[in-house]
Amino acid sequence: MNNLVCCVRNEIVHADGTVFERFYDWQGCSTDFEVEMKQLRHINVSPVVDMVTFIVKEDGAEVRFLAAGIPYILPDRTGVLVVFQQEPNRFKCPKAPWFFGYPNNAAIYNADGSLRFQLCNPYGEGSYIGAMHSGAMPGHPNSVGVLVGTVGHDPEWLYLVDSDNPKLIPTGKWIRY
Repeated sequence: MNNLVCCVRNEIVHADGTVFERFYDWQGCSTDFEVEMKQLRHINVSPVVDMVTFIVKEDGAEVRFLAAGIPYILPDRTGVLVVFQQEPNRFKCPKAPWFFGYPNNAAIYNADGSLRFQLCNPYGEGSYIGAMHSGAMPGHPNSVGVLVGTVGHDPEWLYLVDSDNPKLIPTGKWIRY
């Protein structure tokens, strides 16, 4: 049995019974733009009543994932990282281990959906982990970055995430929007 994450798949269920599927995989492939636009237009016809997320492993096994945020596949594919917003998604579980509030509002989950650990924000109260960093990180090509900020301000400080340790790694880089 292979425990590597192959992709993350969502089923978006509308009140009229229509179900749309969206996915993205570890190689950067994702749902066609036209399919996503069709689903967005369908919201005007029938509201979304549920969204179910699955972690799909290389062997084809699917694990229902309840975390109240978007799972990002780790570079080593052993799990996913979720950065939680201030309020949980209305279709997901609003309690730990499926939701973590500020300041330590991010967690890594294993490919089987179990919690590996909650990330530790070094700034503590009054701060938050704001977003995944999608920009280039010279010297760290296989790393995931997160931006940390002060509540009320955009996230600004770039930290690296070690998928084996809950402590964020400072880079000393300040990201400005």
